[in-house]
Amino acid sequence: MARWKPSANDLLVLLVVAFWAVNISLVKIALAEIPPLPFNGIRLLLASVLLLGWLLASEGSLRLRRRDLPKILLLSFSGYALYQYLFIFGIDRTTAANTAVIFGSGPIMISLLSSFFKQDRIRPLGWLGIALGFAGIYLVVSGRVGGLTLSARTWKGDLILFAAVFLWSHYTVSARPLLRTYSPLKFTAVTMGLGTLMFLPLAVRPLLRFAWGGVSLKAWLCLLFSGTVALSLAMVLWFYSVRRVGNSRTAAIYNLQPVFAVLAAALILGERVGASLLLGAAVIFAGIVLTRLGRKAPPQSDG
Repeated sequence: MARWKPSANDLLVLLVVAFWAVNISLVKIALAEIPPLPFNGIRLLLASVLLLGWLLASEGSLRLRRRDLPKILLLSFSGYALYQYLFIFGIDRTTAANTAVIFGSGPIMISLLSSFFKQDRIRPLGWLGIALGFAGIYLVVSGRVGGLTLSARTWKGDLILFAAVFLWSHYTVSARPLLRTYSPLKFTAVTMGLGTLMFLPLAVRPLLRFAWGGVSLKAWLCLLFSGTVALSLAMVLWFYSVRRVGNSRTAAIYNLQPVFAVLAAALILGERVGASLLLGAAVIFAGIVLTRLGRKAPPQSDG
């Protein structure tokens, strides 16, 4: 059994997780002033323009192989246009705790899909680590907002969010073969740009009807962070890790997002932190270690 040691790539994924955790609180602030569809439309457009400009400046080309176009179009639709639609309306129909626990299932779905597509081989110890990570997420959110709620009021939103998490997991796993050919920047910029074009028809009418003059500077800054850092830079770094170390290893650290999200909510929104945060963080960390030790590692780079 291979020993696991933290690496520079782990710190990179931790930075991505921190960006996404802070983004949760900032999105809540922005959505208090901006409706969901206009908010998503603006941030997707902002992120796409930024990434495509970055790509043209650094690589000078948007060229893709013709045989890859069908898969890229499918991932653009499922990973951005449809995912973003389900994400925003799923959150609106369930509780914060349910959202955190459901998104905590992402690493499990990624590992299942990675195993199914034979991208990763995970031993029983690794599956135990994945289960521990999920249990730790539940401990974190239960100490914050009272735990998972199963009721007639939330089941529709829960199902919508499970569908969104599946789409995100499939997008992550399906990206890895393409990342042998394309840089993380090109893959992210192209799929996000195409996904934005597919999403915008849903948001055009609300965008034009909304009174943007009443939006505060604080909400605009939150939207700016969400589009430029959480949705663009973080996505490029995420797929850099997927290409370098694989899906399951990258996703295991994602389990720490609820811990960071709770801390960010306490600092930014003044929400109360439960005593179970430390226990949950310890369980999640144990799960990450076991996931690493129980995984038959592929080569460090696919390219």
